[in-house]
Amino acid sequence: MDAVGSRLIEFRKEFRDSGEPLRVSFRSLCSEWTWAKRSEVYTHLMHKYPAKILPYIPIFFLSTDSYASPTDCVFDSFAGTGTVLLESIVHPHFKRNALGVEISPLARLIAKVKTTPLDITRLRKEARDLAARIKSFSGDVEVPEFPNRDLWFPQRIQLELAKIRRCIEEVENPDFKDFFLVCLSSIIRDVSLADPKIAPPVVLKPENFSNNPDRQKQVEALLRKKKWARPFGYFRRSVSRNIKRVKLLSDVEEIVSKKVSSTIIWDDARQLKYGQLLAKGMIDKSDAKEVDNGSIGLVITSPPYINAQKYLRTTKFELFWLGLIGQDDVVDLDRQFVGTERVFQEEYQNATLLGVESADCLIEQIYTKDAEKAGVVSRYFRDMRQAVSEIYRVLKKTGRFVLVVGDNTICGLPVENHKILTDIATEVGFRLDVIFVDEIRSRGMITKRHETGGMVLDDWVIVLEKEG
Repeated sequence: MDAVGSRLIEFRKEFRDSGEPLRVSFRSLCSEWTWAKRSEVYTHLMHKYPAKILPYIPIFFLSTDSYASPTDCVFDSFAGTGTVLLESIVHPHFKRNALGVEISPLARLIAKVKTTPLDITRLRKEARDLAARIKSFSGDVEVPEFPNRDLWFPQRIQLELAKIRRCIEEVENPDFKDFFLVCLSSIIRDVSLADPKIAPPVVLKPENFSNNPDRQKQVEALLRKKKWARPFGYFRRSVSRNIKRVKLLSDVEEIVSKKVSSTIIWDDARQLKYGQLLAKGMIDKSDAKEVDNGSIGLVITSPPYINAQKYLRTTKFELFWLGLIGQDDVVDLDRQFVGTERVFQEEYQNATLLGVESADCLIEQIYTKDAEKAGVVSRYFRDMRQAVSEIYRVLKKTGRFVLVVGDNTICGLPVENHKILTDIATEVGFRLDVIFVDEIRSRGMITKRHETGGMVLDDWVIVLEKEG
């Protein structure tokens, strides 16, 4: 048996004997493998995105055939920008096909570009041609309309961003076009007047730091730099860096020859289907069909936190500038997110219970403090029960489900997501295998929000098995 498989047997025995979650560092567990060091490798750093899964978690579970054979398909129900998908196809010893589901069109676009090999010679030529068109462009451009646009972007920057986007739209090859759109998206926050240290956009205001003169001077300098930024220069640097990243991916023979591949297939984790991924992260649903029962070998996924990450708010500039959503689409899209705060009034007028004791006890406690928040929590766990039920359906018998979650606080009450989701999973039919706890360092996550929101300190990694 391989080393990871043997280690997992030891972990399971220790968990059964103690009954306590095992505190580990997945980074340390992978530290002996020089190939597993994850910083500037492959396409991971093409684009910032909130709350990415720590790559070492999928790397560890993908490094064994005891959880999934080399021919099994890996699945991520909440794929984000494709960390699990990418790790599945680049693993040096266990390359596996991977499928993902993701609600955000921006994340779908990034995941597609991160996992698509390109002809680098052609890509460099397209980049030179695109740069020449941008420099010589003198026509009219359409600046997207969205709330407070002029507050966030000086007019000169608006026009230059619109010019870059207009020229990208003239690129004929859809894969190259998507690549350049991701490069454009990656600089949007850099040339906005938003504070780069805060994920949901907050305007930089030097006066907020009047009690800290040194910090105030730093903010003033940053604000000047942003107001006089040249988006075209930022864009060219992003293109140059990302070509190097895609080249690393395109050097993997099995990916180029299509012996292994990954793709986003759908947008709703509560009803798993196959659609066709189109350009700009769009999905053609016209001939959609359900993912087959028992067709997936291994699921590794990290669902959103309840009320803890403003995914849509954090990425709204990019979504608007790329034309992935319009002003009128925001509320509707936000309501589709698992973990959304936008619940209908009827969802919180009465505390809808699940019939799962740990979830229902929490919902009732929150209801006494804030009925609307109770509705948010109830909706989250109902959505997650649907998502977990779908994972159970598509997993093969004895297949493993690796669930990465975080505990947080709502209305001053601790929310033990790891326990509640474990209870929901066992109710659905899964058997608990082992639970790990890994301290969160930093991975683009807002770990502290306000006095009642608490901090997300740890990743709880729950391994479940579909009993045969």
